[in-house]
Amino acid sequence: MEKRQNNRKKIWTAVGVALAIVLLLYWLTLAIWIDDSPEAAVVPETEQAFDY
Repeated sequence: MEKRQNNRKKIWTAVGVALAIVLLLYWLTLAIWIDDSPEAAVVPETEQAFDY
């Protein structure tokens, strides 16, 4: 019985890892497709962030 539960854990772990890889590839493909640039992720200067 314990062997059966071990096999189920391995199967669900493999499913989870496969799903994570598929989602990562989808995310990267979408980012390339919409031409996402790294400049959008730049943190603004302190003066710009707290401009009173």
